[in-house]
Amino acid sequence: MKHVLQIIEEDQLLKILIALVMGALLGLEREYKRKAAGMRTMTLICMSSAVFTILSAELGFPNSADRVASNILTGVGFIGAGVIFKGDYTIDGITTAAAIWIAAAIGMAVGMSQYWLAAAALAGSLMVLFLLEFVESSIANANDKRQYTIYFYEEKFPHTDVENILQGFQLKYRKLLVVRKENMIEVNYAVRGRRSNMELLDDFLLHNKSIFQYQVQSNPL
Repeated sequence: MKHVLQIIEEDQLLKILIALVMGALLGLEREYKRKAAGMRTMTLICMSSAVFTILSAELGFPNSADRVASNILTGVGFIGAGVIFKGDYTIDGITTAAAIWIAAAIGMAVGMSQYWLAAAALAGSLMVLFLLEFVESSIANANDKRQYTIYFYEEKFPHTDVENILQGFQLKYRKLLVVRKENMIEVNYAVRGRRSNMELLDDFLLHNKSIFQYQVQSNPL
């Protein structure tokens, strides 16, 4: 009996060690990018999920082995919500929250001795976090999205000239708002197109003396 208990304890310690390593590997990319949840957070989430899953199987055996593990997702949901921040124009932290979610799933898989499943989930997660970033960057370069707010004097720079400039830089646009403030015009455009063309547009607006002021919002909601 003592030998059996020793084997069980050694197996559980092995699970915790595996969850520690997998959680650290998953948190490596978030740590490198200095996100809110880095290596320590991901490691603790993965380890704790494994521990709760082991305890759930032990405490609930044989009829309700999921009574503790079923609440892991609720707790992880609160942690994930805590790393999502809504700025004025963007929402940050969604990828980090998703990484927390998969860290808990990997920990649960380890706790249930599903090592191949955990390894496959870890490999897929690292592929998404590291490799798909380059795909996203390529898509953004080919089709970026920004919102421009341009201020100018109507007598110096007719309204139609702004749209002619956007067309000249091969950018797609949608007029959102036009406001007249005494003799000044404020126009808001949602603009899509190649990032290089938008940089040329920024340079043009910056050096055009007829433009009183302009603002750019990257990746607007």
